[in-house]
Amino acid sequence: MRGDTRRRAYAWVGTALLAALAVGCSSDPVEPVTTEPWVEGGLPEYCGGRGGDLASFWELVHASCAVAQDGDVRQGEALEEVLSRLPEDRTAEFGRTFRRLNNDLVIITEVADDLCAPGLGLAEDLGTDYRSWVIAHGQDAYEAVLDDPARLRDFPDATAGCGLGEFFGAAATGNPVEGEREQSEAAGPALSHAAAAAGQ
Repeated sequence: MRGDTRRRAYAWVGTALLAALAVGCSSDPVEPVTTEPWVEGGLPEYCGGRGGDLASFWELVHASCAVAQDGDVRQGEALEEVLSRLPEDRTAEFGRTFRRLNNDLVIITEVADDLCAPGLGLAEDLGTDYRSWVIAHGQDAYEAVLDDPARLRDFPDATAGCGLGEFFGAAATGNPVEGEREQSEAAGPALSHAAAAAGQ
């Protein structure tokens, strides 16, 4: 089922990208803003957190964020490396917490759909991936949009994250994705271009 959904998503992305190019959208890949530090001499603000009840969970997310901030393939690989050093019960607990936080973010669906696929929506799989992408940005970003989903529109890379997040989510839940990295890396920029064109 997921494979069929993915094929439909890629087909839609391809069509949307052609439409975007037709209205003058650049075909250059879109790089997430967060690949560069926002704060001079420190980590991106997206990697920030305040601890709390889930401090140990966010520490692991932030450890991956210190390596890469794409919220997808590179950060997923960093998270896999971090989790590989932990006992099995700790990684299992991390996965359960990740799923719960992802489910809690369902409240951002309307805003995410409007940003990434206006009039169509991201559907279940791509919506789950996008929520994983948000979690990858760290505690401060997560709690901001959980409190007010409209804050997602303030993320400078909100549309750059469209089509991303699957690999980070897979690493977090212990189900790494194999053999589809190039497709994911191509789909993310394509969906981002489509979202940008729709917003023009």
